[in-house]
Amino acid sequence: MRRKRLGFTLVELLVVIAIIGVMVGLLLPAVQAAREAARRMSCSNNLKQLGIAFHNYHDTYNRMPPGASHLIFPVAQVAAHNWHGYSPLTMVLPYIEQQAIFDNFAFNERHYSGTVVPPAAIAPVNNANVRINTFICPSDIEWPGGERGLSNYGISFGSNRGYNVGIQAGNGFFRNQRDNKFSEIIDGLSNTIMLGEFNKGDNTGAQFDFRRDFVNGQAYPAGFPVTVTLQTPLPQAVLDQYGQQCLAAGPGSHRSTAGFRWVAPGQYNCAINTLAPPNWRFPACMECAGCGQGDSPGVFPARSRHPGGAHHVMGDASVQFITENVNLLLYHGLGSANGGETVSLSNL
Repeated sequence: MRRKRLGFTLVELLVVIAIIGVMVGLLLPAVQAAREAARRMSCSNNLKQLGIAFHNYHDTYNRMPPGASHLIFPVAQVAAHNWHGYSPLTMVLPYIEQQAIFDNFAFNERHYSGTVVPPAAIAPVNNANVRINTFICPSDIEWPGGERGLSNYGISFGSNRGYNVGIQAGNGFFRNQRDNKFSEIIDGLSNTIMLGEFNKGDNTGAQFDFRRDFVNGQAYPAGFPVTVTLQTPLPQAVLDQYGQQCLAAGPGSHRSTAGFRWVAPGQYNCAINTLAPPNWRFPACMECAGCGQGDSPGVFPARSRHPGGAHHVMGDASVQFITENVNLLLYHGLGSANGGETVSLSNL
């Protein structure tokens, strides 16, 4: 009598293992895509909260905070555009449920100071080292060490070189040396970029990554305007020329400190500009050679780890994903608050 077989043959077992391997191979990309979709949604929600926070700030003060807010020292007042000041992100802390942190600032000492000056009970830099998740995109790579008061989000200075360009040259939703009102956004709130995201630096000066580091000490080529307008456009060829120049200089001259302090003013701590499209194929780049942060005129585009583009908050607090293939002239128009361009999100 023939005995009943109780197991699998080796061939059957190998077939089953192969099928499982194929299924796992198909499943992993789907899991990774689902995780990125969740992170992307979380990032969008953070930006939505910030957009609403700035609206609440405007409702309270009838203005937006400048690119760097005033602080009063015991002996002198520091100008609003000075890099010693405080970022716009700092000023909206009460509107994102961070009133306790805001109350610990007396605004009587530099934002990076480790000195306690009464009536403050804590040094500004220690207070600002608190990690605030609303300021961080979960899709970005973690900062490997050092400061913990990180940021992935920045106000928009518009289609100009950004930092210290002068009051008249500023054309964005925010200006560095003064505060804007909604009534001054004459191109329309829904047609003007308020905020954008960028990647944090890697805190490692020994290696250069153009997606997160920014290059320093690079003069502009001829024909590169301070402010992009209908009368003074920025040709694609001139922008690309500057990008190639910065990419070549990057390995020997760059900064890896993007987003290391939400309290700090300057580009790639609390600000971007819209001279270059999102996820520009060249590195962010600035004029100043000795600056350790982005407190210099430069090109600081929106960036993200999301495939295809980056989130932006428009002036009406809506969150829009703008692709890296956006038309450059259209993007300049969306960055400008008062250029009179006939552009809107419906053109994307």
